[in-house]
Amino acid sequence: MRVLMIDDEQVFYKMAFSVLKTRGYELEYARTGREGLAAIASFQPEIIIADMRIPDMNGFDILINIRRDPRYQHIPVIFVTSVKTLEDKLKAFELGADDYLIKPFEPEELAARLDILARRAKAIQLSTDFGQTNTNAPTIVVVHSLRGGSGVSSIAVNLALSYFQIWEKPTLLIDTALFNSQVSMLLNMTPRNTLGKFADMSGPEIDDSMMEDLVTNHSSGLQFIAAPRFPVATDVYNDQFWNLLFKAVNNKFTFIVIDTSHDFSDTVISALLKANHVLLMVAPEMASLRVAVSALKTYEQLGIPVENIKLVLNQSFPNVSIEKSQLQKALGRPFDFEIPYEANEVLRSINLGIPFSISRPELPISKKVEDIAYTLSSEFLKYIPPVSPSKAWKRVTSRIPAPNKKS
Repeated sequence: MRVLMIDDEQVFYKMAFSVLKTRGYELEYARTGREGLAAIASFQPEIIIADMRIPDMNGFDILINIRRDPRYQHIPVIFVTSVKTLEDKLKAFELGADDYLIKPFEPEELAARLDILARRAKAIQLSTDFGQTNTNAPTIVVVHSLRGGSGVSSIAVNLALSYFQIWEKPTLLIDTALFNSQVSMLLNMTPRNTLGKFADMSGPEIDDSMMEDLVTNHSSGLQFIAAPRFPVATDVYNDQFWNLLFKAVNNKFTFIVIDTSHDFSDTVISALLKANHVLLMVAPEMASLRVAVSALKTYEQLGIPVENIKLVLNQSFPNVSIEKSQLQKALGRPFDFEIPYEANEVLRSINLGIPFSISRPELPISKKVEDIAYTLSSEFLKYIPPVSPSKAWKRVTSRIPAPNKKS
């Protein structure tokens, strides 16, 4: 975070410099009002500290110049001054000052106030950025692999649960594995309705009532849509169907996680093209590596942005036959995430129908999936802590610091 200090008394700059530097701030100094206004254009500060009394220009004049310029009017301004009359304070706030600190000051107090201003400025910026897009649009994560046994369904289920447990916001898990569905089994549930409900419908109009029947509530609070109980032809669910389905759920959920089959069927492609993040699961063995290379090439042909694709190394074998470095070299890029080997716990959770993220949140594998969910959450959510943080949020933010308010 860049901070410009406009003050003719250099001693106060020196007092602030050491404290602010240790907190990650980059500090620029100007002795006069004109120097300060010129430095705004060159230094592009994100916060401005100004004295009220400067030889060539008073603080009010500096503030008026800043607030009149559309390029800089959003920059927070804090007055640090020996002028302490109520009249001057009120005038400063009336003209658009964000804070007012009386000299002499404690550097730590100044740093604390800058932290608050930085956080507020970032929140406003994020709100503006999100205001230019659909603020109700969910984060959509697709978990995919062209090879069975890569842990796609298990990670999809536990990832969706982690999203819900961290943020306690509406989360939907969709099972699109039409031939090898496992989501219902992994959650130990027998849904009343599945996607099979739409198998015989021609161009269905999916309304709220139909969605209520289709969505199943898990005891954890997670909601999911189950794949058909019996295999159906993949061409039953075309782009029109998936567009209608996503239109029906789009504004109702904060997170949508999609479990996929091990192919590039129309159903899978439709999901991939709607995703904010594609998790490509890779096991440390040759067959998985080969299909992963193939998948990456196909993603490219589909026009999926590289930054949307996250490589996940799932250590699903006790003795790794191919080193991580070799896998990365063959794939042409590093892994974004690595799932630790926990075969016994994964098998236990599958057999009991109790996902490990619920039964054993202290396990390394549970922590890693939580970390992935948090990392792939929106910056807006990560930057502003929940009013009542969940246990999962407290766990994950103890491992992953919140976004740096000074960055």
